[in-house]
Amino acid sequence: MSSHADTVLTDEIVPRLRNLIPHRVPCVGAEDVEELLQDASLLAARLLERCRAKGKSVTPGNIAHYTVLHLRCGRRSHSAGRSDAMGSRTQIMGLSRVAALDDPIGGTAESMDEPATLGDVLASDAEDPSETAARNLDWQALVATLNERDLAVLQCLADEVRLQEVATQHGVSRTTVQSWRNRLTELVRSFLGADVLRLIQRTPQWRENLTARREQMACRLDRRLA
Repeated sequence: MSSHADTVLTDEIVPRLRNLIPHRVPCVGAEDVEELLQDASLLAARLLERCRAKGKSVTPGNIAHYTVLHLRCGRRSHSAGRSDAMGSRTQIMGLSRVAALDDPIGGTAESMDEPATLGDVLASDAEDPSETAARNLDWQALVATLNERDLAVLQCLADEVRLQEVATQHGVSRTTVQSWRNRLTELVRSFLGADVLRLIQRTPQWRENLTARREQMACRLDRRLA
């Protein structure tokens, strides 16, 4: 873009867009006026450049007018199609709709007194499948390094039977089997990490964020009512 076109854009077109957008262009989804203005500036720059490349004579008002029309029909600098479910044009045409996870859906969530939300319906307390798969691979590698007595102790713990049975099978005292168990515990911690139990039992981070946001909103409500 030439220096003259750059000056026209910043001094004449953008101010027009700043005045028109708040009154002529509805925000879609999470959009705000400043975001639309930035998007409109890029659309206007492209439109101005194309017109000058074709030798067409246009005024700043023309560029601003057609840029606003593009915005109103859902065109954005990054997309103008209808295949993007999150796209502004797709939502304007009614082909998709964006809903917040905090939107109530009716009824009451299980073990909760507050109304059920969309997030409660879609929520899963299970950890990331990739983490589960990675931990399973690590566990298989660990089991491959265990000897017969370690495997016997591991099977005993998995079957929830007494260590005395292992001691009887191997002809040793229960104290000896307990020492095997302690050694196996240290081996697992050194192989999988000292915080492996905490990682397995922790709540997914996205749910912690959602819970924290709800608690923050509840505190604000309590302060307003106080």
